[in-house]
Amino acid sequence: MAFNSAPFWVFCAAAVGLHWLVPSGWRWAWLLAASYVFYGSFGLPVLAVLAGLTAAVYALSLVMERAEGRRRRALLVVALGVPLAALIAGKYLALIWEAVTAAALALAGTPIDSRLNILVPIGISFYVFKLVSYAIDVYRRHVPAERHAGRFALYVAYFPQILAGPIERAGAFLPQAASPPAWRLDDTAAGLRLVAWGLFKKLVVADRLLLYVGEVFGSPQYKSLHLVFAACLYYIQIYADFSGYTDISIGLSRILGHRAPQNFNYPYLARSVSDFWTRWHMTLSSWLRDYLFLPIAYAVERRIPEDRRWGIRADLWAYGVGVLVTFTLAGLWHGAAWTFAAWGALHGGYLVASRATARLRRRLVRASGLGRRPRLHAALQTAVTFLLVSAAWILFRAASFGHAWTYARYLQFKLPLAGAVNLAFDLALVSVFFALEWAQRRGLERASGRRLPIEARAIGYAVFVAVMLAFSVDASDPFIYFRF
Repeated sequence: MAFNSAPFWVFCAAAVGLHWLVPSGWRWAWLLAASYVFYGSFGLPVLAVLAGLTAAVYALSLVMERAEGRRRRALLVVALGVPLAALIAGKYLALIWEAVTAAALALAGTPIDSRLNILVPIGISFYVFKLVSYAIDVYRRHVPAERHAGRFALYVAYFPQILAGPIERAGAFLPQAASPPAWRLDDTAAGLRLVAWGLFKKLVVADRLLLYVGEVFGSPQYKSLHLVFAACLYYIQIYADFSGYTDISIGLSRILGHRAPQNFNYPYLARSVSDFWTRWHMTLSSWLRDYLFLPIAYAVERRIPEDRRWGIRADLWAYGVGVLVTFTLAGLWHGAAWTFAAWGALHGGYLVASRATARLRRRLVRASGLGRRPRLHAALQTAVTFLLVSAAWILFRAASFGHAWTYARYLQFKLPLAGAVNLAFDLALVSVFFALEWAQRRGLERASGRRLPIEARAIGYAVFVAVMLAFSVDASDPFIYFRF
């Protein structure tokens, strides 16, 4: 059941409606049952994987909490190894086998059948990260091991988040599951607005841009300047698609009385790639920082006894190695293809280069006089960051390195007339979309809503839904991050 399908909304209406009829002490049980029905709709084998991993980490964490020393560390290794092994087997074994068969062919000249039929549970990248962060937090004594098996299972399988996040921490989710709030009209209204806005992003913006972007990426030969626009519009497409899903997820949680974490903060306004990663997929960014980057960086710094090595400070070595490893693995997390790894490594390279050139760039700003023109300086930073991130999305969107090279090879600064009308329409659509987001950012929508009577607001929402349905595109395209 995709979030943009009719069966999901029938299921959702029943799940949410009955949720408030269940006594508060048993709402966890109803939500867990609904979540398992939802996830089980993708197949009983994938549900069995979810239930098995949940039970394993739940039991291991209870034992680990009471253990000390080496036994505690060994239990952590097992608690991390079980879900990560399932993730690797389900998502990356085919990629590993492909590399093995290619090496065998190159070394021995003997072809090996590279086809593997492996079950890939949908959403496994997201719920495995929940399990991993929970086990580490219990090990670090940041959270106590959850005794209530049902509430822990709900944390892992919670249906608004299981397919594509946000990646919520156990310390934020479990207390809310233990003490569910009473129904509030304001929460329901705010949740419905978020759901409607998320559907607008997906059906009107993302799926409309998909038509142009898909055409250009599908056949990049002789597209010239369209290739530049398509890379930039793919940035907007994937943002509207993924943040649209996130808005739906957070909106449904709000209707259910749960406060979920924010996942996007207008990333296209970022003034640096580092700033971009504080605004884009924020729950993943913070997860990578806490559970991957910082441990790697501290480990590297401990292994450099002197202040410098080869003229480079130890802290810069730690930052560079930590960033490159973290972002390369983050790229692979998005998909079992080397293009994803290259996309992550490129972002890591951006960050390392930014850190290495920080002093030089400050001197250039002072010498050019941009320091006395902060608005112009900010606009240039935003434009350069937008172009750098858009260039990296080419690797993310390309089917192979050959495809990405073909795309780059045909880049030219002349615009063919074919496709220009579609491009103009899409640019106008993006302008409207940005204007609406600007109004939300300024709080104009909420402020005007408070001044209007409830009848007028109801009519306004009805008109918004009607416009959304009129301009929506039936692309039958699932949310992009459902594939990861």
